[in-house]
Amino acid sequence: MGKKIIGWLGAALIAAGMAAPSAQAQGKGEAVKFQDYPGIGNMLVRVAIAKGYCEKAGIKCETQMIPAAPLGAQAMMANSISAFLGPAEVMNNAVLKGSKMKMVSGGAVSNVLLLAVGNHVEAPNVGKPYPAFMADLKGKKIGVTARGAATEVFTIWMLNKAGIKTEDVTFVAVGAPNTAYGALVSKQVDAIMIFEPVGAMCEVLKTCKVAYRAAVDPQPAELFAMNGGGNGQVFAQEYIDKNPHVIEAVIRAMKDADAFINAPANFAEVNKIAAQFFKFDMAKGDEILAVALRGAIDAKTYRAAIDRKAVQAGLDLLVSTKQIERAVPLSDLIYDKAP
Repeated sequence: MGKKIIGWLGAALIAAGMAAPSAQAQGKGEAVKFQDYPGIGNMLVRVAIAKGYCEKAGIKCETQMIPAAPLGAQAMMANSISAFLGPAEVMNNAVLKGSKMKMVSGGAVSNVLLLAVGNHVEAPNVGKPYPAFMADLKGKKIGVTARGAATEVFTIWMLNKAGIKTEDVTFVAVGAPNTAYGALVSKQVDAIMIFEPVGAMCEVLKTCKVAYRAAVDPQPAELFAMNGGGNGQVFAQEYIDKNPHVIEAVIRAMKDADAFINAPANFAEVNKIAAQFFKFDMAKGDEILAVALRGAIDAKTYRAAIDRKAVQAGLDLLVSTKQIERAVPLSDLIYDKAP
């Protein structure tokens, strides 16, 4: 009996010894600075900080507000932040130009596009499935973030797919959600292709109506297929190679944050955390934040896992719309140990 006990103990000690390197493969107090966005932003990182998941993984997570993914990518490559939160589209163009970077976990993975129509516009087809509501845009001014940006390209693609000519509408650059919303409610434009929190502002303030949300509307199928492969936490390949233990710690912290955010009982606390990082300085700002956050969570936005098929679907569509010259292999964009 004694020999059996010793044998069991020996086996347990060997197993513990084999497991030790993995258990110790975490951060050593390194500071990791992530891109955040105004609004509901990079919630996985916000929650990982607030709940102590970064500290538990041995790293110190920090955030820096940068309002656009391309700017975040530039900041990462200049080493002013450790990781940017962005889509494969931005990564693909950078990799084609010689940069090396990888998405190591998800971040805000749903398709963020939404179409809002002003209350001053007669839009009898709002509320009907695509492509019906596209007919309401004929002869109208449509706001997009910038001329030639993805918001314009995808609007054109949706119009053409619905049998409407590009020249049947007029595009106007209206910038980010705050200026775009202002242009819509002041009747400078009739509709905007944009992203949250505009949808929440329309819903709470009753100043406009949402005709389309790519995160939840199943048509067009090509845009819906992009859900799950949106914005991820992206690190430079050089950083990954030099700090594999930090990357492992980041993944663990993001998984913990994912689990907390997506547990229904935790919504009130998640909303409180969101408000600690950003406040909407406007009427009913707290309600707008809560509505935008609830919609994002319901759309399965804040996930640590990256849907490879969704990333590829997005790249294929970008090639077809000539937004990118060609798509690089997924192995050049996604870390092989990413969830």
